[in-house]
Amino acid sequence: MAKLNKWHGTAAVIGIDWGDSGKGRLIDDLSQNANVIARFNGGSNTGHTVSNKFGKFAMHITPSGIFNQKATCLVGRNVAVNLEVLIQELDSFKKAGVAFKNLVIDEQAPLTMPWHILRDGIREKVRKSKIGTTGNGVGPTYADYTERVGLKVIDLLSSDLKEKIYNEAEIQNKFFNLKISPNDVYSKFSKYSKVIKPYVGNTIQIIKQNLQKNKNILFEGAQGYFLDIDAGTYPFVTSSNPGVVGIWRSYDLHPQNLDHVIGITKAYTTRVGSGPMPTKMDEKTSKQIIEKGHEVGTTTGRIRSPGWQDLVLLKYAHEANHLTALAITKLDILSGQKKIKLGVGYKLNGKETTYLSHSSEFLENVRPVYEEFEGWQEDISNVREFERLPKNAKKYIEAIEKFTKIPVKFISVGPKRGEVIYV
Repeated sequence: MAKLNKWHGTAAVIGIDWGDSGKGRLIDDLSQNANVIARFNGGSNTGHTVSNKFGKFAMHITPSGIFNQKATCLVGRNVAVNLEVLIQELDSFKKAGVAFKNLVIDEQAPLTMPWHILRDGIREKVRKSKIGTTGNGVGPTYADYTERVGLKVIDLLSSDLKEKIYNEAEIQNKFFNLKISPNDVYSKFSKYSKVIKPYVGNTIQIIKQNLQKNKNILFEGAQGYFLDIDAGTYPFVTSSNPGVVGIWRSYDLHPQNLDHVIGITKAYTTRVGSGPMPTKMDEKTSKQIIEKGHEVGTTTGRIRSPGWQDLVLLKYAHEANHLTALAITKLDILSGQKKIKLGVGYKLNGKETTYLSHSSEFLENVRPVYEEFEGWQEDISNVREFERLPKNAKKYIEAIEKFTKIPVKFISVGPKRGEVIYV
């Protein structure tokens, strides 16, 4: 594979941890070479932070590639669309002078409605064991979508939108004991429909047309593979598929048609909300990483809990998604640590084991096996060539490559576009 910023064909960026790994800034970088950037999973429960010449942005629905004014940006049919959040994002682009005529929202995408947000909050409050939902209504959106009763983007353009909203609000009020005013919801969504109408289309056809023309297509994942509804640490998961299966679900594109699958993770790992993390750091180191790495959730504002990088999980994500390259972010945050650990195995009841998907209870009971490395003290934020990294930093990256058998092609040493090493 050539340098990541000079890629060609079809490429996907997926998180191979619990999310918050810097996908936004990598997509912003890689999108400069893309003709199409396509978001394929999640909803307003996700957050991608991008800093570039236009400013600093936190995107929840819009693809991070929106800043490539020549590319078409797609919101796929399996993305839960929160119109209020989306319109706020479009307003922020407008103020910053970023055009978004290149945006297309799939007409079949499910809508996150006010009753979904209310239900999300109620459910989380009464749970004995909190999942750590963001409270954005994404889980209930997908639940209604699966139950075949949810509204879709195309309904915004229908002549019977008012009837559909009134009927569904009545059902939601009755079965979930809500007090939603259907008139208020209709008033709000009829206004939203006028704003969104120019951007509604069929994204699958756009993908097919660009494939036939051999254009560069970049698929943007949200969250991380171990929050996958099927493969993650259930029930502490999201409600969609952050891995390559999510691309298939949104765009009818088989994973074998992906030329590049870039797995992205930090030099360490973090988790926000509830759920197990075998390689969790001690309190002193955790505090240092949180402060230096600004580990606060883009969507929720919650503190992220840090852990040492877990190669057992990375290897499993590789096997499930057929990764072709790794992107490692925030290597600079580990500068100053005397000792750095890598999780290289699990033990359960004294016996070696590996990751078992769909079971948080299993991951709570395993004990990590570590390999320890000498740290480095140098500031690496201005390094742009792998050979110029401190010796111990290079050893650390090479150990990740050797264990996972995946080449590391992208190493970020700072939060901004360009503060990166292409290997």
